[in-house]
Amino acid sequence: MANKLAQEIEKILSEAVGDFIAKATVKKNCELIGCSPDTVTVDQLPELAEKINKSVAFFSGKDVGTSLAEKIKALKA
Repeated sequence: MANKLAQEIEKILSEAVGDFIAKATVKKNCELIGCSPDTVTVDQLPELAEKINKSVAFFSGKDVGTSLAEKIKALKA
């Protein structure tokens, strides 16, 4: 079960890529920075947002990726 922060990130992403892809994106990108959706912290948001930006930009375009990354960076616990 993802923590509240990961759930907020999934919610932001799901608007652009759908629920299934949002969950998978959060899980994979958390792994890339050495955490999980259960353990991700506010301190890890900038790095996680950049990874997610690259993932989303590949499929949905650079503007979408950048926009979502900015929303993620703005989250607080």
